[in-house]
Amino acid sequence: MDSLRVLVTSEKDLASLTIKDVLVNEYGFLRTDELFEGSPTFSLGENLKLITTTRDMIYCDHIEDHFDAEAIIFCSRHRAESGQPALLVHSTGNLGREALFGGNPQQLSVSAPALVSAALKKLFEERNKMEPNEFDVSLEVTHHGPTTMNTPLVFVELGSSEALWTHEEGARAVAAAVMECAAEPLSGAAAIGFGGTHYASKFNKLVLEKNYKVGHLAPKYAINDLTEDVLDQMISRSANPIKSAIIDWKGMNSENKAHLLPMLEERDIDVIRAKNA
Repeated sequence: MDSLRVLVTSEKDLASLTIKDVLVNEYGFLRTDELFEGSPTFSLGENLKLITTTRDMIYCDHIEDHFDAEAIIFCSRHRAESGQPALLVHSTGNLGREALFGGNPQQLSVSAPALVSAALKKLFEERNKMEPNEFDVSLEVTHHGPTTMNTPLVFVELGSSEALWTHEEGARAVAAAVMECAAEPLSGAAAIGFGGTHYASKFNKLVLEKNYKVGHLAPKYAINDLTEDVLDQMISRSANPIKSAIIDWKGMNSENKAHLLPMLEERDIDVIRAKNA
């Protein structure tokens, strides 16, 4: 079924189980006769399936061995020492030589820029309905596994502490964003981005105000070690055609620019400063 989309939750992820409860109880998912890794699966119509894995989701490179899906959407926790309430979305992959949290070094998953941007817009919309309005909403840069699948994927996350992983309004916001991803076409031109911090606030504005679809993002701290191959993956490993590279100019130093800009100039891609995008 070419248009199948799979929503993934995990027994090891309390936030994902909270989000799963919202999806099942409030969106009309029906239990099927099938099991996945011992847990019931649920479906909504013919083209949307909800599964629960026994693995931590950063190690779920095996999902596409079981499903011929158009896209895979992970409903995930987010952990941060700050404990700040957060609603987040990002593509996955390891930009550098380390792979401490799943996947392989210097390998990127297939991004789904249309889904990333649709999720971010919905997370902002849902957060703005909350009273009190306590959650930060942001894109994150590309990080962690899975990395080996050829099916486009996206992580939508509820964070950032255990107390927040059962936050009902937060889980409802993620569930709404996940359902937005489930319906969004994988179409339209997209951009990759460079510079700034792990929380890619400069690119939030471009998605929300300029309707950019954003795929892989590389923060300032990863740029000096970025290889030609990883840059090529940022461009080619995308469900949407990548037409531009957006540079957070003030979010990079001169060494970053000296390393990155010559590589970008060799590629058939528009290079745009974020302030001019």
